[in-house]
Amino acid sequence: MRIAVVTTSFPRTPDDPSGHFVRSACEALARAGHDVHVVAPGGSPFDRPRQSDGLTLHPAGAGTLFGWPGALARTREAPWRALAAGPFAAGVLARLHSIGPVDRAIAHWIVPCAWPLLAMTRPPALEAVAHGADVRALLAAPERVRSLVLESLLGAGASFSVAAASSLDALTAALPLSLAARLVAAARVEPPSIDVPDLAARGKDLRASLDLAPAERVAVVACRLVPSKRVGLAIAAIAALRRHRAPVRLVVVGDGPERDPLARRAAALDLAVRFTGALPRREALGWLAGSDVLVHPSSIEAAPTVVREARALGVPVVACDAGDVARWAERDRGIAIAAPSAERIADAIAAALEA
Repeated sequence: MRIAVVTTSFPRTPDDPSGHFVRSACEALARAGHDVHVVAPGGSPFDRPRQSDGLTLHPAGAGTLFGWPGALARTREAPWRALAAGPFAAGVLARLHSIGPVDRAIAHWIVPCAWPLLAMTRPPALEAVAHGADVRALLAAPERVRSLVLESLLGAGASFSVAAASSLDALTAALPLSLAARLVAAARVEPPSIDVPDLAARGKDLRASLDLAPAERVAVVACRLVPSKRVGLAIAAIAALRRHRAPVRLVVVGDGPERDPLARRAAALDLAVRFTGALPRREALGWLAGSDVLVHPSSIEAAPTVVREARALGVPVVACDAGDVARWAERDRGIAIAAPSAERIADAIAAALEA
């Protein structure tokens, strides 16, 4: 089967953390014997397609707009980047024309990849994959726009793969009843594919670099350092662990506008927190592999990849109730859900470390 995949997020190098789950899904299709063509940001629409791990990659430009840590964050940092949206749309349509007829088209993100880009080409079979941010964008849009987008896609016979049940629930609740029923009939909940390599040796080396005391344990937070991730709660929880007489070293993997305030908060609490900054994905996974617990107090989520990666590495998780994490905890005893307070998160970390 000849398949075209359109996405706004796809790793441009092996160390790029952007869209690795999209690449994993595309590689799974290629391994199944399909001819997979991926249209993604980066490069120029005039660059020649290139082969990579069984995929044919077609750059569509707009690398200034799309990439880590996301188009919205990049536009807030430099509003002029939004001007790349038009050229990206033109680049995608030109690439799809050059690919020619396909049997199936997959859009990673409802907006803008499924609608309007792939919807304009009317492929024989269209699948829209919703990861969370696109659902939140639709929920923030006026009801008329939200209904127009979904009515258009459902009218074109699109199916939907939604990363989190909570996202599908929120979206259907914001639609007229008849349209919500049509969406439910066309949708399935399926977390995106992830590929987690064996990084035990690298994790051991990274852990050794902390020069831990004999009884000291390691907790990791891995995320963008933005308010919704509530990393400050994790820092306060590590401080609160002192009453458990449980020495825990915190490593914060990631970067963002909250980094300096968080570092100052850690210093004020007399905590030796390691802030690594943004890291290549394998290095970030190495820190997870070398940790004793992942702390994930985020308030806004869908199907957080980092929680799934930690569990794939055998690392217990302490998280707050957001997205589908509480649902996962019902069938995975390695995930503990804590109320969003430093004391409750500290209690859950202590219990996870004693298990």
